[in-house]
Amino acid sequence: MDTLKETTVIQTQPVSSGKVEKENNNVADEHSLSENINQQSLALTSNALQLVNQQSGSTNEINFGMPLEQMVEMLNKVLQNKVSSIQVNSECGAGPLKMASWSNGLIVVFQQKKANTEWQFAGWFLNAPSGRLKPLTTMAGIGIGSTRSKMESTYTIKVSKTSLGHEFSTSSGLYGILNGPGKNAKITNMWSGLSCNFR
Repeated sequence: MDTLKETTVIQTQPVSSGKVEKENNNVADEHSLSENINQQSLALTSNALQLVNQQSGSTNEINFGMPLEQMVEMLNKVLQNKVSSIQVNSECGAGPLKMASWSNGLIVVFQQKKANTEWQFAGWFLNAPSGRLKPLTTMAGIGIGSTRSKMESTYTIKVSKTSLGHEFSTSSGLYGILNGPGKNAKITNMWSGLSCNFR
């Protein structure tokens, strides 16, 4: 994983533009997932992840704070793929973070609010998937490989040159890196929530 060292907690802010910034969703729980598990898919969103019913299109939001074991079990079922690894990164500014990785490029970040307490969902990071696996996207279809032009047609973004490259951000808390400054530049990484950024 390309871990990044500056740790930032992102908070969603309201926006007035007509572009997509944050979808309104129900909250996912064990009951909502247990029904029609094979019909669920996963989508990215700022400060959360989303379960999407592939038949009805309805969504349930997986909010920050879900315990690690429950979160991993849920994602294993939805992604139909077991977690590849769960490791602790002790070098982050926010303290140790536990990171669960899947082969589709998704890394889910967990934090302990206090020592010796349960690890809770606090953020996500997305790399390119391995092999021919389909990358995750937002409900608007934005993910690894999407162009800056496509993202700007859906989101209001700010792009700045940093030591990581051409970073973009939305006011709602969606972040990422483009492989160049132009309209055809493509997204190489995305994240939201608590992150561990090496700058």
